[in-house]
Order: sequence, then structure tokens, then C-alpha cells
Amino acid sequence: MFNRGPVSVQNASPVSGGLPRFMMSVPGQASAGLAGDPREAAQLAILFIEDSLADFTLMRAVLVDAGLNVAAQCVDTETTMRQALAERAWDAIISDHSLPTFSGLRALKVAKEAGFRGPFLIVSGAIGEETAVEAMRAGADDYVMKNNLRRLPPALERGLREVQTRDQRQRAETALASAHDQLNAVFSATPVALFAISRECTVTMWSPACEDLTGLGAADTLSRPFALPSQPDTWKLLALVAPALDGTAVRGLPFSMDSQGEKRELLVSASPLSGSPPSGCVVALSDVTHLAHAQAELSRSESQLRELSRHTERVRENERAELAREIHDDLGALVTRIRADLALARRRSREKETAQLLDEAEQMVASLGEAISRIARAMRPPVLDFGIVAAIEWQARDFAQHTGITVNVHTNQDDLALELEQSIAIFRIFQEALTNVFKHAHATRVDVDLFADDSTLSLEVRDNGIGLSSDSLRKRTSFGLRGMMERVHGLGGWMDIGGSPQTGTPPFRGTTLMISIPLNPQDPPMSLPGGKTPHQDPEGLE
Repeated sequence: MFNRGPVSVQNASPVSGGLPRFMMSVPGQASAGLAGDPREAAQLAILFIEDSLADFTLMRAVLVDAGLNVAAQCVDTETTMRQALAERAWDAIISDHSLPTFSGLRALKVAKEAGFRGPFLIVSGAIGEETAVEAMRAGADDYVMKNNLRRLPPALERGLREVQTRDQRQRAETALASAHDQLNAVFSATPVALFAISRECTVTMWSPACEDLTGLGAADTLSRPFALPSQPDTWKLLALVAPALDGTAVRGLPFSMDSQGEKRELLVSASPLSGSPPSGCVVALSDVTHLAHAQAELSRSESQLRELSRHTERVRENERAELAREIHDDLGALVTRIRADLALARRRSREKETAQLLDEAEQMVASLGEAISRIARAMRPPVLDFGIVAAIEWQARDFAQHTGITVNVHTNQDDLALELEQSIAIFRIFQEALTNVFKHAHATRVDVDLFADDSTLSLEVRDNGIGLSSDSLRKRTSFGLRGMMERVHGLGGWMDIGGSPQTGTPPFRGTTLMISIPLNPQDPPMSLPGGKTPHQDPEGLE
């Protein structure tokens, strides 16, 4: 904006040369500023360097007649000029070329020394071409002959526009330099390797982190075709960032490269620069080698733990089977012998009371035998010897008989031959699922689907209970669920469990447990349909 604020009329004491120093304010039209016609701008503060009051009055009148709103002050010595420059800011300076004790070129120098940035015009009655060229080279914006003052308003307007353009350009250059410095600081400070390439794959920026990663310095790469130490790595990386050169950003693509004798694992991201098509792209290489090593170590540890868990389960199941046989054979035989002896003693007893006591003892021993058989079956159900389908159906009937909860089993197999480890794992998972239904679900019905094809076996257990809450999904004490997961993972399968918690009155949607395992032991670990990840957190069930 040219508006420097209203300037009041001042009466000054005479100075050398007899010209009074004064300020004159001439009303003019208001304006929104320099964006439009300068003649419509707000009040212009103009400093005149002139020793002739008549010439000053004439020049001011010419400006006013041109529609400019002018607040003018006139001085005629270097001292008064310096004082005027110190007292306020000026939009323009119009100076006579030759004064008795002063000159236009000297006034131009004084203005520069004072930091004046507006247009400086020289007005003269007679000025040679060489003098005019000298003034323009010294920094004057224009010169006007006093016998052609009609040029003064357009010359002033042009000078004001040029100053505005110059200031805008300087601000833009300053902002650009600042942005460039900030970008260089980011490039230098970030641990991520950053570089930029043009559409022709010429390197335009190269961060210190790139030098650390590749061993190539900026002097080896800038303004040259992009190249890594290994040509195959170069082609592979350029292929990964090619979409960014066509306008499509790239995010987190894995990339391996040889770097100074070491294999490095990287994630590649690239963003296109402006333009259509883009003028180039910026590429970020995030070094995740340590994370890859940590992930590999974690996977190895998990594999070892899972194998240990499977071994522990095998040992435990073998011990259970052995103990079940010993209980059934040894204790069973002993119970049978005791019952036989008690029966014989009861028959030989002549006393009624003694015979009654022996009969009661025989009944208790019979109950003990039933308990022993039940414990032996729980430790190693003999029904497993008849296949997993029979075992699932038997467990469903037994659960329904003891709990009163209806269990419906659906299967597409009458007989299914599995490895013993697979059969035991599926049976134990099914047992745990029914136990959870009884303890937590408050269900009245359970539906079981057991299906198998040539390569996969799936088991789904659904109840109509109260479902699961988000808190129960994160409980750390759900060792039953953890054990189920480990069994499934040990067989190379997946497990998913879910259900929305319900409130109010039945019926409820309940909880659904799904497991799937490969029937071929050589199959790789399975994933959920559609690539989904199964729930890994325990869900609050024991």
C-alpha cells in the first residue's frame, strides 16, 4: 500500500537559498492499493528535492491533475533531506538534477544510504544524454524534462509499479531461498535416504543419508544418470519408482540391495513432483535391515517355541495315554479282584450285618471302578481309536448329557483318517470350546460343523450365548484360548473366534469358533480366506 497516513500542513522556517521548508497536503481519491491503477491508490507521500517553489508547485499540480492523491514535502539541501528521510517513510522521491548546494546524483546517494527503496525520479530543465545515462546507472528510475512534465505522472506510476514488482520478486526469492534452505536441512538431518530424479532419471538431489547407504557422494551423482553401485539394483529400483514418474505415488515397497559389502533391506516410497506429466519424483529409502533381522530372529524364536509346545503336547498326550492304560489295566484289575473277593466274602458270611457291610463295600468298589474308567477315558478317550468324527460325536453326546445343552453335529464325513497328533489336537480344541460354552456363554444350543476335503479340515462351533466383549478379547489369563491357538498353529492352520456381546433378552447371536488345518503335513501355514489375519489375542475364555 502507498498510504503512509495523512500528513498535516507544516510551516517551516526558511533554509539556505531562501526557499521555505513546508509540507502540503492535497486531497485526492481513496483507493484499495497498488494492485490497481496507481492514480486510484491511497495518499502518496512524495519528497521533492527542489530549490524553486514555482517548479515544486507546478510538479505537484501536474500530479494532482493526473488524479494522484499526494502528500508532498519539499527540501533543497542534503541536511534537510536527511532529516525528512529520518522523520518518516516516503513512497517516492522527485529530485531536481541541479541545485545551488546540492545535486540529483548526490540526493540519490543519500537516499540509498538512508535505505530508501521507492522510485527515484530526476527532473531537470536541461540534462545531457550522458548525464541521464549516468543517473540511470546510479539507480535512478527515470528522468523527466521540466518542459515536458506531462511525462511525470506516468513515469511515477511506472516507477511505483516497478518497485512493487521488485519487492514482490524479492519476497518470492527470499521465500524460495528459505524453502530451499529448509529442504536442504531436512535432506541433511533425516536418517532416511532421500534423493530426487528427473523424468530422464537424472539425479537432482542427493541426501547425506544416501551417501551413507550407497557410498556414493553428491559429487558422484548430482546432474548424472541415476546409478547404484550394482546395475541390477539400479534397474530394480527404477522399476519400483517408475509409477511416481507417471504421477502415481509409491508407498513402502520392499527392496533389497547390496550396500558396501552388506545386504540391506529397504522400504521404497516415491512421490511425483509437479507437472503433467511430473517433472520427476522424490524417492525415500528407509533402511529396515535391523527390523528384518529382528523379525527373522523373532520368527525363528516363535518357530522354536511352537515346536517346543508341540513336543510338550506330544509328551503330555503320550503320558496321558500311558497313564490311562496303567489306570485302566492295573487299577481296573485290582478293583475287579477286590469286588470278586468282597462278593465271595459276602456269600460266605453267616451274619446278616456283616453281609450287608460287605455288600455296601462291593458297591463302593464298583463306583470306584466306574470313576477309574471315567478318568482313564478323559485322559485318553478310547473313542479316538475309531476316528475324529466318532470322537467329536461322542464328546457332543457326553456334553449334552451332563449339561443339558443341545449339541447338533453336522459333518460331510462318516470316517476321516487323520494323523494321531491331528486327531488329538482337534479333539482337545473341541473339548475346550464346549467347556468355554458351559462356563461363559449361557447358551442353550451349540451347532458343530465338521467338514473336510482332500486338503483341508475345518471345524466350526457356534453357540447362541451372550457373545464376547472387546475387553475379553484382550484378557491375559485366557490360557485355554492360548492353548487352542498353539495347537492350531502347530498343525499349520489358523483359528478365528468372534462374536458381538449382546444385552437384553434371548435369542442372542453368540460366539463362533472356526479352525482350519491342512491335511497334508507338507502344506505351508494357512491364512484366513481373503488374506485376513486371525485373532491372535486371547478372548477372555479359560
